[in-house]
Amino acid sequence: MNSQDARIARIYTTQTGNKVGDPTPNAPDVAGKPPATAYDLVVEIEAGNNVIDNAPYTLLITSMDDTAGTAVAALDPAIPAQKFASPPFTNVGLDFVLVQTFSIPVPAAGVQNHLLHYNAVMYNSNFQIVSMLSSEQFLLV
Repeated sequence: MNSQDARIARIYTTQTGNKVGDPTPNAPDVAGKPPATAYDLVVEIEAGNNVIDNAPYTLLITSMDDTAGTAVAALDPAIPAQKFASPPFTNVGLDFVLVQTFSIPVPAAGVQNHLLHYNAVMYNSNFQIVSMLSSEQFLLV
């Protein structure tokens, strides 16, 4: 990666506590059991070594219900203030990586058996760093 760049490298859903993407993140592990009431949304950001300067940036993540064709604010994560700093970024070779996991509660009604996805955008104050990425679709059960 260029030392002046940063990007959203991955965004995916998974069962709570897991690190592997899952297209049905709240599905029960055993057939016949109820679905989980929450799942994790994982966002990985990569930054070049010259970007880690303690400067703030904005990270926006919105959920989209592809079945209904609407946004689902109840599934949007609460995102704390973000800074290009170490920590929370970890040095990996010549670059820095940040993995953030957000616990997302599943609403009691309205999104079950719907296909959804997340859109993420990250940008700094002068828009010299801008990155956008969408997750793969997933199904809430």
